[in-house]
Amino acid sequence: MDVENLSPQQARGLTLVELITTLAVVGISLTLLVPAWSGLVDRSQVTTTANQLLTALRYARNEAVSRNRMVSLCPSDDGKSCSGNPFGWQLGYLVFEDGDGDRKRAAGEDLLQTQAALPPGIRLHSTAGRPAIRFRPDGAAWSTNTTFSVCLGDESAHNRAVVLLGTGRARVDRRTPGNKSVNCG
Repeated sequence: MDVENLSPQQARGLTLVELITTLAVVGISLTLLVPAWSGLVDRSQVTTTANQLLTALRYARNEAVSRNRMVSLCPSDDGKSCSGNPFGWQLGYLVFEDGDGDRKRAAGEDLLQTQAALPPGIRLHSTAGRPAIRFRPDGAAWSTNTTFSVCLGDESAHNRAVVLLGTGRARVDRRTPGNKSVNCG
């Protein structure tokens, strides 16, 4: 097709005004959508982290029952041993068969699962004084109830709590027990 033989009515394309108008509409749309997208990504990261922890807790409980042995879950800096830091769960955690029941992984205790460090900015900690969780062979969690706080930034609406009851049951919630907002401060 020869361009010189086309009449102006047959020529196709965008005028400069149409192009600038289209770019302006796209720019305004992106300005409105990017902050909403960022909030969605933040909520998704917190929800994913809370669900991963819930899955690990349920797995540990199931293993304790099926093995008829104590199984513990603890924070870990190196993926091999427990750190003992209730505010360090975001650095990773372990699920292991706790033969001696001390909530610390010793040589010879089976490592059942590891969780690597969480994405930067995610904070995950347990109730103070709970550096490890132990499940008995009947599925109950040893000692008292525990609440894990999962946070990203200062937006408390995105935060989640993973609540573990002494019975061994766990759930994810937007509020802590007592209907308080989740706080990682």
